[in-house]
Amino acid sequence: MTRIHIAGPLALAICAVAVSAVWAASEPAAPDNAAASAISPPIVSREKWKAKPALPGLMKEQKITGIILHHTAVRKNFQTSIENKLRNLQAFSQQPGRVSPTHTKPGWADVPYHFYIGATGAVAEGRDVRYAGDTNTKYDTSGYIQVVIEGDFEKETPEAAQLSATRDLLVWLMHTYDLPVKSIGVHKGHAQTSCPGSNFVAALPKLLADVAAQSKRVVNDACSRPPSWPGAHEGCERQPLDKRAEPVSRPSGGKPHEIVQTR
Repeated sequence: MTRIHIAGPLALAICAVAVSAVWAASEPAAPDNAAASAISPPIVSREKWKAKPALPGLMKEQKITGIILHHTAVRKNFQTSIENKLRNLQAFSQQPGRVSPTHTKPGWADVPYHFYIGATGAVAEGRDVRYAGDTNTKYDTSGYIQVVIEGDFEKETPEAAQLSATRDLLVWLMHTYDLPVKSIGVHKGHAQTSCPGSNFVAALPKLLADVAAQSKRVVNDACSRPPSWPGAHEGCERQPLDKRAEPVSRPSGGKPHEIVQTR
């Protein structure tokens, strides 16, 4: 885990991964299916937290194959709004800076995670998931959606609201990108780091079991309803999501998944 100090009201430790984003492209960001359409969680959009554009020239496209969980490695802050946290994090990320007494970082394209789960369980949109991340640790970030949970989970435990929000986000991402539960991992499984902290790792088995159970309920519910478009139930006779190999996509011209902006 590489600690990063940010001047101002928010101090965040970035779990050493950055991703590049731009929302200008007209193509859908992801495949969509009946289950994913029904379970999109409330997410504070980039527009809502007043994000600046991603810096150009620092982006690498990726094909999503998994999800990596991180912690911020700084204690939870219940006073600062998630919008301010994301603005402060973006301001730090887009400038060269020191991440430890002996290590510096270049300016990154944007916020270093695709999704940020705050102290209260609120979820914010980070970078565009179509682009892979940079990292201060030695692993290939290509193919992974990066999700960070606020807190130092070597010293404190995740809030129940954070675990619930993480579960709901993971289930949505699994169905949006047709990912199995086994594709969900943690930063320390890919690099030399303690991230996301021992207390989060201790909570991980139950979290993933809850994700699997909720995912199964989502599939059963979606398949029990009339199809929303021709072919929407193509995957209902197939094996469970954990054993799927091919995505269940909305036909050409269908509506891509949307970020639900909170009020």
